[in-house]
Amino acid sequence: MTAASKAPRTINDLSQIGRYAVGVKWSDGHESIYPLENLRRFCPCLSCAGTAQGTIAHDSQRLAQLVRLGDTGVFLSWNDGHETIYANEQLRSICRCAYCAGEPERPITGD
Repeated sequence: MTAASKAPRTINDLSQIGRYAVGVKWSDGHESIYPLENLRRFCPCLSCAGTAQGTIAHDSQRLAQLVRLGDTGVFLSWNDGHETIYANEQLRSICRCAYCAGEPERPITGD
């Protein structure tokens, strides 16, 4: 493993994509799109512990605020009043793109 591959991943760009997803451009060139439902379902807070099951209420899937926390993480405030903090590594670990899901031959973009 090289020194570059051991470096913590940072976020170059963070944006809300429509009303249903968050997009992240990582410092290593990777790009992730996270549906809001998945971000709420995998919420790592002590109450949720990343184990939300069943239906998630509509307001619980809508963002009130999205903030990058320097080079360390992301803060999400939900319309229902819940708050979530993802460390960069936690966020990257739930990426479900074709490459991260082990299906690089099936990218959505066709690249």
